[in-house]
Amino acid sequence: MSHGSKKPSLTEKYLPKDLWKWLSVKTSFGTTVYDCVKSALEHPDSNVGLYAPDPEAYDTFSELFHPVIAEYHKVEVETLKSIHDLGSADNLEDLPQNYADQIVSTRVRVGRTVKGFPMASKLTRDTRLELESKIKEGLSKLDGELAGTYKSLTEMTKAEKDALIEEHILYNDADDKYLRDAGGYDDWPVGRGIFMNNDKNFIVWVNEEDHIRIISMQKGASLKQVWGRLVKAIHAMETVMEFVRHDKFGYLTFCPTNIGTGLRASVHVKVPKTAESGKLNEICSSMDLQPRGIHGEHTESVGGVYDISNKIRIGRTEWDLINTMWVGVKKLLENELA
Repeated sequence: MSHGSKKPSLTEKYLPKDLWKWLSVKTSFGTTVYDCVKSALEHPDSNVGLYAPDPEAYDTFSELFHPVIAEYHKVEVETLKSIHDLGSADNLEDLPQNYADQIVSTRVRVGRTVKGFPMASKLTRDTRLELESKIKEGLSKLDGELAGTYKSLTEMTKAEKDALIEEHILYNDADDKYLRDAGGYDDWPVGRGIFMNNDKNFIVWVNEEDHIRIISMQKGASLKQVWGRLVKAIHAMETVMEFVRHDKFGYLTFCPTNIGTGLRASVHVKVPKTAESGKLNEICSSMDLQPRGIHGEHTESVGGVYDISNKIRIGRTEWDLINTMWVGVKKLLENELA
């Protein structure tokens, strides 16, 4: 930083030189390294604590992002290449009826960032509204089973919101302190909303944690239908808007834990015997699956029902992850019904 003949402030004089250099680096969206780490500063108990206020942060602050990504995702960042293949839902195996009966519901979501905009914490009120209307316009072009309606949070009554949250369709209202202190909820609820198709089995969350979360869900065990619908939706949405994709890290999201495929595939499945015998975690970890309670991360199981999802998001294709999750669920049910 050249000051000509001006002498540095006492702050610059005494702050460690390499830290001063880091703090003076900014992306074209104005993101500093402080913006990336402020949630972790507020919450020493964070598991990761790092956020990307814009897509450039991943490379501008690579000395921080790359090792965090390498450790969290257990990947070699140097050799990592973004690979994508949605595969064909027709190739997913149908489960035998007695297995299928144990599955309460199936849902898959992907996160996406729209090109040309920063992530949540660097959006202003105006750019967030601009992004919302761009996404809304794109969604209005969807047809057939994907056609539906968009509602902004600001237009909804509390009763409408509560009913949709109860149905697991809408996200909770700004209740994650880690995300809040990363700047993820600025101007809440302005610019946020939800798109639903007529059957309420294709949902798009707009400006919650990420610009877009595309969700396909339904009761029962037909991953074939759920995945088929999601693939169709992703292709349709890619014709109306462009998503940020990185050569190494795939689809970029606000939180680096979701990058890559941005995919979370899950089933709510009844496996009380497997859980009681202590085999649930063992089978899950052997298949790279993550068991959770049915109300999200850090919650308890209700009535032996667990949310089972893929733990891995990056370094493998979408098809590989979805298929592995399905094989793992089958393995859990083999154990449960043996």
